[in-house]
Amino acid sequence: MSGSIHQLKPPPLDSSEFKARYGYPADVPGRDLRFDFMRGFAMLSVVAAHFEAFSWFNFIFWERLGIVSAAEMFVIASGLVLGLVNRRVVEKDGLDQASVRLLRRVFVLYRAQVVAILLVIFISWLKIIDVTAVTTFTDRFADVSYRLIPSEEASWATQLGLVLLLRVSPHQIQILSLYIVLLALTPFALWMLRRRLFGAYFTLSWMAYFAGVLGSADHIYLGMQFEYAFPLLIWQIFYFHALCIGFFKDEISERLKVATTRHFVLGVSFSLAFGFFIFAQTTPNPSFPTWSRLPLLNDDQFRAIYDTYFVKSRPGLPRLINVTVFFICLYAVLTYFWQPLRRLLGWLFIPLGEASLYVFLMHFVLIAFVDQLPTYFDAVPSFGAVWPVMIWVNTFIYIALIAILWLLVRYRVLFAIIPR
Repeated sequence: MSGSIHQLKPPPLDSSEFKARYGYPADVPGRDLRFDFMRGFAMLSVVAAHFEAFSWFNFIFWERLGIVSAAEMFVIASGLVLGLVNRRVVEKDGLDQASVRLLRRVFVLYRAQVVAILLVIFISWLKIIDVTAVTTFTDRFADVSYRLIPSEEASWATQLGLVLLLRVSPHQIQILSLYIVLLALTPFALWMLRRRLFGAYFTLSWMAYFAGVLGSADHIYLGMQFEYAFPLLIWQIFYFHALCIGFFKDEISERLKVATTRHFVLGVSFSLAFGFFIFAQTTPNPSFPTWSRLPLLNDDQFRAIYDTYFVKSRPGLPRLINVTVFFICLYAVLTYFWQPLRRLLGWLFIPLGEASLYVFLMHFVLIAFVDQLPTYFDAVPSFGAVWPVMIWVNTFIYIALIAILWLLVRYRVLFAIIPR
């Protein structure tokens, strides 16, 4: 009897059969949907970062999967996609055509950013609704607020000039200004990549990074609002490295077909990612309950390490490594388990990722509406303040925001006006 049962067991899958059944299809033309999936995940993280009310999703997106933020996910995922897409444009139509398309894109995004800022200023003048959540930035722990739009006493010419130079901006969309500047520099980066000037390419990027890290923390080079949170010289390193990886994705994939190389890269990446994950669980952040934190480091030890190497605005090398291995591991998981993950979450993540800039701009509008709810965004978000009832309410509101964004994409609302 046992022998007959043993004979009925299906034979184990070899690696090729496993990949065919569960993995990402090989040699698929067009967009790499894994990149769009990652951008969709980044959009969920962006909404969680700007929805300043504690929900169950904070345990995922508030630097608990590692010391990785929504901003890094957005910048890197965008760089990967642009590298991949523009490789094909360069090979098909030439570098000049790719550059023209990129500069047109820069203008479209710049125009959208300026219009969004002007609308916020205009609505704040009307005083019909409270837009404090998007016109100011409040450091909840220090209880200090910063005005992010021009003073009403300033002349219209002064206010318009500040807007056109991107010297004022709601903090929820400041990273779009960074993206506009990086996109404007992309044609030169593509020229270098096309000619495989890797030495000059990476030397320039790392020289800029170290100049930013070693320079004054308060110095801004372009006078733009985003530079306080995302210093250009430092944050460019995420984008341009991702751009290179996306541009040479096929060559990198070919190298990783060698089993020893692939196993080494994945082994090191998953080991480091696990270590950073454990470090993230030792956070002393009072917003999280004690039961969700590992007592491996005391508060002073964690803060000393974090403030030296992991501050988001001035990321040190350990944070750069954490971000790198996080994306390698995420891409690997999507590669090996694409079929079940696409069925489970692809319907949500891929559309949001394909229209990530549209989602980014529309989430800003939704956050302003949430601010109309009484008591929202008025205190430090924490588990203790919302348990046991409001955390479920906040979680429902967060899910509703994501659902609305998905529906807006699904039915292409204002697609002709708002860039995607």
